[in-house]
Amino acid sequence: MSSIAITLIVFACVFGGAMLGVFLRSTLPDQHRSAESKETVKLAMGLVATMSALVLGLLVSSAKGFYDTQSTELTEMSAKAVLLDRVLAPLWAGGQGNARSAARRRCQQSRSNLAAGTHKNFRSGTPDRH
Repeated sequence: MSSIAITLIVFACVFGGAMLGVFLRSTLPDQHRSAESKETVKLAMGLVATMSALVLGLLVSSAKGFYDTQSTELTEMSAKAVLLDRVLAPLWAGGQGNARSAARRRCQQSRSNLAAGTHKNFRSGTPDRH
């Protein structure tokens, strides 16, 4: 469903509930329309609002924690790739040029492919499934 359809459904439900409450108000006994009853309903609505805010806060905190974890892992992976290249640099520069330069190109290509896939997944928000 699209977000507009969901919005319209929620609006219809809320508006329908409000209209139902307006029509049912006249059928309620007087004791249910007293100040004490109204205060109890206000208190219950305050509790619902507080619990909703708590749940939304935990949801945002969880999403931020996930993002921070992914960002840290990406930074560590990049640092390890650079470290690997620097550690193997003396081997790349050594004698038999063709085999070593081909190995280095393959290593750099695999890093580039991994980085491109990770960057694409990181931007789109889809977790990388290994």
